[in-house]
Amino acid sequence: MPTRRKPKTNNFKLILEQLLEKYDLSVESTPEQLSEHNKELDASLQDQNARKCVKDLLTRRKYSKEKKVALLPDKRKEKLTIEKRAEYCAKTGNKWDIFRHYMELGPKNNNKKEAIASASRQYQFREKLAKAGVDPDIINTYAKDPDLIRRSNKAQKEHRELRELFDEN
Repeated sequence: MPTRRKPKTNNFKLILEQLLEKYDLSVESTPEQLSEHNKELDASLQDQNARKCVKDLLTRRKYSKEKKVALLPDKRKEKLTIEKRAEYCAKTGNKWDIFRHYMELGPKNNNKKEAIASASRQYQFREKLAKAGVDPDIINTYAKDPDLIRRSNKAQKEHRELRELFDEN
């Protein structure tokens, strides 16, 4: 007789069950009750994948959308927009704040598409800083990466040449 394998246990399921049991929470709990414990749950989940697994578990347990959001708020809303970054930097006037925010808008990896996208984000950031009245010398010194701009322009030129080549045929 073949032996049966134990089903894989999902650590995230265990984390969720322990939290719900600890605070006596259920599908009947109000969003306000659930939101009181969202920071604790969030601290237990390492990454976006873990958050998705828990969200799926909540869906299977018939939690409404607003209850899921109360327990697992959307992290993307916490990120600053380019405009808000520029406003903050203009308000503080600190060149190192400008540099830090500029670098956060930089490339996440080394591929050509990311170079183009990040050069665009950084250009928008420089434009917003200029509109907010930040000294152009500070912008050019702390919020400009000539190498990235060069790589972006080169990648865009290659894309344009490829398009023109295919348009001719």
